[in-house]
Amino acid sequence: MAYTPTGMQALFPVYFGRMPSASDDRDGYDSSVAQNENNLNQNLELLYQKLLELESAFADHTEGE
Repeated sequence: MAYTPTGMQALFPVYFGRMPSASDDRDGYDSSVAQNENNLNQNLELLYQKLLELESAFADHTEGE
């Protein structure tokens, strides 16, 4: 079976927030950090799934030789 490239799904932007100043809203900062953590976890999951897909295709290719 030939490998059919599926392309790469777009990754989510991750921003590393600066340390909040005394005048910044703590809840807003915590929310921003949580959103970035969520985006980073989604990116890692997408990359992991792509690696599994490539590993499977490579295994199928080497078994056919």
